[in-house]
Amino acid sequence: MPGIDPNTQTARLTSLRNSCSHEAMEPLWSKSALNRVRGMPFAWSLNPYRGCAHACVYCFARRTHTYLDLDAGLDFSTRIFAKVNVAQVLEAELASPRWRREMVAVGTATDPYQPLEGRLQLTRACLEALARHRTPATIVTKGPMVRRDTDVLRDLCRRAGCTVCVSIPTVDEGLWRETEPGTAAPRHRLLAVRHLAAAGIRTGVLLAPLLPGLTDGRDQIAATVRAAAAHCACFVDANLLYLKPEVKAYYYTFLRSQHPELLPRYGRLYPGAYAPADAQAAAHRGVAAMAERFGVADRRAEPLAPPARPVAVPLAGVGAEAAAKRRWEGP
Repeated sequence: MPGIDPNTQTARLTSLRNSCSHEAMEPLWSKSALNRVRGMPFAWSLNPYRGCAHACVYCFARRTHTYLDLDAGLDFSTRIFAKVNVAQVLEAELASPRWRREMVAVGTATDPYQPLEGRLQLTRACLEALARHRTPATIVTKGPMVRRDTDVLRDLCRRAGCTVCVSIPTVDEGLWRETEPGTAAPRHRLLAVRHLAAAGIRTGVLLAPLLPGLTDGRDQIAATVRAAAAHCACFVDANLLYLKPEVKAYYYTFLRSQHPELLPRYGRLYPGAYAPADAQAAAHRGVAAMAERFGVADRRAEPLAPPARPVAVPLAGVGAEAAAKRRWEGP
């Protein structure tokens, strides 16, 4: 893929973010809302949008725009597809007698609280459906707009369980502007963490992804984890950048423009899509150590959780028809 000028993208994105223009949104009619996931802590994913105005230079989902014969650079950030019927399709899927109320991860590809959500409210409608059908969810976002839906999130917590993961790879404002030009400032995301945790919602911070040579330094990680602890994050976690070919081409354009001295290091780290396992493990250890150092823990005054669920316990010496005495077990 030819090089794409990140500065051009930033300028166009600023216009998009400020106007949230109708022209930037292209309607997409979905046949399904839930996507089956294998090998992850959750069974299903849900993404109301395709493309993302946050324009993070490292975003792994950029390659999904190439499936639409669009480019993984500027098109990904300025041609946003909204799945306008996603909530109705989701409602039907959750109402199916085959639905087992498994965990649904919202926003695993593109951000469910990017600017268009302010007008379209597709994510909110999906969360309302999940709450109605008592389906637990996790949400990943860089958008402080998640605070708007505190009422729905509290309801979902009480009915089925919900965790909000706020992505804050760095609190360095210079690096934030370089790498995430369309997102809200880290300080605003941290305020969202504090707000949601105070509302009883399990909320944490993801240093995701850590960018080698930019945001993975000890001092960088310490500053971010310290800020997370100060804003009442219930947990922190991290992952190291990975680069599929289409994303690697775009990200390397950014490096050549802004940090050419890092290109040799990236060449050694990323002969393929993933950094070596020992580098990934070291990143996790570093973040875990900082979490312990700064005392990151779940300190919600009134944590919200679904009610205990009844479990049938057979009684010895009693016939099968009478063997379903109820007891209560926590979720």
